[in-house]
Amino acid sequence: MVKIHVPEPLELGTSLSSLVGRTARVRDADTPHTYDETVHTARYLTRDNRLAALLQVDLPLAAHLGAALAMMPAAVAEDAIKQNSLDENLIDAYSEVANILAGLLCDDATPHVRWTDLETSTARLTEGDKTILEEPCQRIDLNIELDDCGSGRLTIYTAVLG
Repeated sequence: MVKIHVPEPLELGTSLSSLVGRTARVRDADTPHTYDETVHTARYLTRDNRLAALLQVDLPLAAHLGAALAMMPAAVAEDAIKQNSLDENLIDAYSEVANILAGLLCDDATPHVRWTDLETSTARLTEGDKTILEEPCQRIDLNIELDDCGSGRLTIYTAVLG
């Protein structure tokens, strides 16, 4: 069976810290995460355009990562969380985070993947997305805390590729 590389928490924390310029503490979740309709789902495809992985984050983490990357005050993220949606600037900034994280899903022994797009609601998830969410090849659930920002939940799901 061909698997996608799934980063260790330390690897993810180091990459996020470097990316957003704040210390990111990453730890395994005690239980699998469940998400509401505001979950942000990033899609990753192989070179031959097969859906390989999904990265889901809750709205608070998307807001905090986007604000940190764009060097916006933490209050911008907090306002978005209160409004229960991200504005276009935060979505663009978080999309860039999701794009860069594609590199963590690649290594020399696994297929190359690339970020393609971001869904900001469960209503727009495809049947392929739902299949991976329901029966992933691999799944990791992590809690992430960004210094001087906030925290949130992240889950990586990979597909069975053959």
